[in-house]
This record gives sequence, C-alpha cells and structure tokens, in this order.
Amino acid sequence: MNVAPGRYCRSCGSRLARYNATGSCAACQRKRQELRLQAPVVPDHFWQTDELRDALASWHIGRVVAAYRRNPWHGRVLSQELVGGWVGISQVQLSRIESGPPIKDLDRLVMWARTLRIPGRFLWFQLPEQRSEPVESAPAAAAVPVGPDLPALLGSLTSGRLPLAAGERRTPTIGISAFDGMTNGQSAELLLKLFLQLDDELGGDSLYLPLSRYVARMAVTVEQDSGDGLVPFGQLSQMAGWLALDADHHGTARRYFTTTIYVAHEGDEPGLAASALAYMSLQETYRGRRGPALSLAQTALASGTTNLTPLTRTMLGTRLARAQAGVGDQDGCLRSLDTARADFERAGHRDEPLWVSYVDEVEVAAQEGACFLELGLTTEASTALTEAIDLLTRRAPYRVRDRVHYLSRLAKCQLLAGNVEQACQTAGNALEVSEAIGSTRVALRLKEFADGLAPFGAVPAARDFAERFRLATT
Repeated sequence: MNVAPGRYCRSCGSRLARYNATGSCAACQRKRQELRLQAPVVPDHFWQTDELRDALASWHIGRVVAAYRRNPWHGRVLSQELVGGWVGISQVQLSRIESGPPIKDLDRLVMWARTLRIPGRFLWFQLPEQRSEPVESAPAAAAVPVGPDLPALLGSLTSGRLPLAAGERRTPTIGISAFDGMTNGQSAELLLKLFLQLDDELGGDSLYLPLSRYVARMAVTVEQDSGDGLVPFGQLSQMAGWLALDADHHGTARRYFTTTIYVAHEGDEPGLAASALAYMSLQETYRGRRGPALSLAQTALASGTTNLTPLTRTMLGTRLARAQAGVGDQDGCLRSLDTARADFERAGHRDEPLWVSYVDEVEVAAQEGACFLELGLTTEASTALTEAIDLLTRRAPYRVRDRVHYLSRLAKCQLLAGNVEQACQTAGNALEVSEAIGSTRVALRLKEFADGLAPFGAVPAARDFAERFRLATT
C-alpha cells in the first residue's frame, strides 16, 4: 500500500497516502468541501443543547445562528464567514444579524431555517410546507445539491461542444440548468455561489473552462428569453471574466467584463456595471497599464449611483486606491482607502449582492497592503498584509489562493527591506501552498519574486529558493 509511515489525518487519524501533502485524508477533505457549501445534516439531539433551546425560545434567529455555530457537535466553533457563506453574506453582515435586533421578515426567517436545516417543530414560525394550504417557494439558496459529486457537476457544465464557437452555425444545447426544478436564473445564482466558494481553493486555471462553457450556453438561452436569468447571466459573466483573468487570459477576460456591463445596463443594475469596470481597472493594474487602470476605476466609481451598497462602494474604493497607488498618487490613495474603510464599517445594514460577498475584513486589509507596497511604504504594507494573513488563518483557512498571494506580497516587502532570508522563507511557504491550486496569476507573482532575487545570488537562502522554484515550475 502506497502510504507514508507515521503520517495520519489530523481530523480522523487515518493513515495518509505517501504523496498526500495536505495533512488530511480524501474523505475529510471532501467533508470540509461540503461544509463550505452548505450546512451539514445533524442528529436530532443537536437541537437539544441548552444554548440552542434558549436561543430558539428567544425568537431571535441571530442568536440561533450563533448557538448553531458554537454547538459542540461540530468539534470546533464554525466561523461567521463560513456560515455566512452558506447564504451569500459577509462575516460583517452575519455578525450584525447575530448581535442586532431580531429579524421579523418571514422570508428571511424561512431562508435561515432551511439553510441550517432546523426541524420545523423547533421553530416559532411555520415553514411553507407546514401550512394547511400548499405554498410554492423557490429552493433555498443554501441547499446546493453538490458535495461529493462535485466533479460530476463540473463535468456536466462542460458536456457537449461549446455552442457557436469558432463561427459555428448550429443549434446549441439549450438544456443548461444545472439543478433540477429551477429556472435558469435560479441555477445561475446557485452556480455563482458555488464558484465564488471554490475560486480561492482551486484558482482560475481549473474553474475557468467549465464556467465559460456554461455561460456560453446560457447566453443563447438568455438571448431567446431575456426574462429568465438576464441579471444572473451578467453576474456569471463577471465571474467567468475574473477566472479568465486569474488564468492570465486577458483578452477573454475583457470580453466577459464588457458583456457584464452591457447586461447590467439592460437589467438596470448600475452596481454590477460599476463592478465590471472595476474589474477591468484591476486587470489594467496587473498588466502595468497605470493610466487606463486609473481612468477605469474613476469611471466605475462615478458611474454608480448613491444607492450602491456599502460593500460595493468598499470594493470600488479599493480598486481606485490601487490605481492611484500605481500612478504614485499617495495622498489620493490614502484618502480612497480611508473612504473604503468607512464604507466597509457601514456594511451589514443592507442586503448585499452575492457577487460582492468576497469583500470582507481580510480583503480590505489585503488591498491596503497591496496599495502600501505599490507606494513603497514597506513597513505599513507588512503590517497590513500580516493582519490579512492572520485573519485568513483564523476565519477562512480554505482560501488557499489568497494565502499564496498575500504571502508573496509579504515576501516582496521583506525583500525590499533587505531581509533576504526572511523573505525567502515567506516565499517558500507561499510556493509550498501554491502547489495545491491552479492560478497563473499567483504563479507570476512568485516568478516576480524569484527574478527579484538575482542581486542576492550569493545568499544561501536565495539560492535555495531559486532551486525550489525551478523544480516546482519545470
């Protein structure tokens, strides 16, 4: 048996395969993946703890969520970011739900009850299926019927030929709904949630193809009936553009973002249009085109309305700050970061669109670090990036791609400060973690660091990293 003596799964204690570098067996990895997508099925006694019984008796769903997260059955306290991700909200929003006034809206109460799989007999309100007259309702957003069969789902999205590719004039596949019993719009929203959750674990290289093919088929359906999923199609197009950008397909990414802008205007979604422009600005930042990046970021912020949500404004502000840092406008960058922080502090009082749910405290700290690094403020950059990495470790350890990105930036800070050995150690950690993902963008950041070691060729740590990087990329 191809196993490694003395190495065991840190979760269940079973022996690990020789080439397993994750520290967890395949079964436990699959369970963690399922947990990121939806609430687990729990035994009946789960709901009988004193804390949960008291929370349910209080008629406050926020307290119920908090007690749910802390239930000993989980083996650990579930993070607010993880549970919030089941319904597409941020950690900040969930924190305010837990500590704020009780939710009275029945639709939101039903959504939370279904998300957490709370048996109806424990609730202080009735679920639709408990009422005397049948009530039709949309499937709960968190009840994503995936999990252990994720490869089959991704495969189904790529089944058949890409419609209308290379100038073909044929009848495309129309049956694009990935989930039974849903409209195309509902399926698209669930797929957006799925890909948002998988993005940081797998990277754009492996996710871009299945989503792009689904979006291509959905484009045909939406063109025939724009009333069924037009805006969700635009959101998926933006996600496909981001994955293409992460995989270093810049021309394709720009086409998807352009499609998103068009759809957003057609669907009267100015926030989505501004978001796509902000993605285009970030793309220009990655390509070193400072002027266009700034123009696009300014246009994105100006094209939005005063009705933009706090997280949307936070994201737009950080993109503008990145662009301002790129052209050396330190004062403007710092003002934009302050404004973005203020907008972020106002989040949680309004519903936020799913496509901006990635904006959290980790993201804000990381963007501040990136801006400081671009401005040459290495001390401030190191502080912000260290904060982002610490938050990531505590709240979202599964966001592997982000960890690699932040570590590579931190290593660059340390190198600029003359701490070559420390920089190589940090970059080495990033290189090791990067083997678990497929992100050309991240690989390019590590290559930039390796190239930056050229003046330090006589330092043993620099030679060791250069050799490790060569072996990992050949």
